[in-house]
Amino acid sequence: MTHRTFTHDIAVQFRDLDTRAHVNHVVYAAYFERAKERLFEEVLDVSLSEAPTVVRSLDVDYRAPIGADRTVTAALGPVETGETSLTIEYELRDGDEVAATGRTVSVYLDDDGRPASLPAAWREALAPYQAESEMEESERE
Repeated sequence: MTHRTFTHDIAVQFRDLDTRAHVNHVVYAAYFERAKERLFEEVLDVSLSEAPTVVRSLDVDYRAPIGADRTVTAALGPVETGETSLTIEYELRDGDEVAATGRTVSVYLDDDGRPASLPAAWREALAPYQAESEMEESERE
């Protein structure tokens, strides 16, 4: 069984461009965040702005520039669920070309701002997007 990928298309805006008419490097991370926002809304049924999570780490590997007047596709998956964390892998494509890959680790927080267990409903909703080894492990439990 393979994991499912969540995708979201993003239109490049003029404000995203740098002086060389390419998407500025920091905007790539914003595109990841925009796709993550859609994942939260469509899969977890919660607004990212209302989700009690914080990003602990963000890694971006830039591979190719993205030009103006493009629509890029952000693909999210696999997703790994830890006890208190959520790791998401990203791939940003401009047509057939991979423009960037990335990874975020977010931590779920309780009302006091301390790490807390991810809700069971989140784990269940994210199960189709998990890596194969993680899915097999959760099936054994």
